[in-house]
Amino acid sequence: MPENTFYKIQFTPEECEECYAWFEAHMQQLPPSFQLTPGMYIPDLPACVRMYIKKLRKQMRDNTSYSGQFSVLLMLRQRLQQLPEFQD
Repeated sequence: MPENTFYKIQFTPEECEECYAWFEAHMQQLPPSFQLTPGMYIPDLPACVRMYIKKLRKQMRDNTSYSGQFSVLLMLRQRLQQLPEFQD
């Protein structure tokens, strides 16, 4: 079972913005759905990523409670970057 090795208690604003910017730059390339882990299927990936970014940009300021959710974005980005269509 894949583990989320991206989790840490706190992320810097620069780390967050770099991740958000990557997703925003690649939004048109995102597959319509995605199986992130055996137990995590995302049926509408573009909508999910947009909502996640919107929520995390607002909620993560001075609040480490959302570090787990942000780490999922990092894990998703890594998995997407392994796909041929995301090879730069």
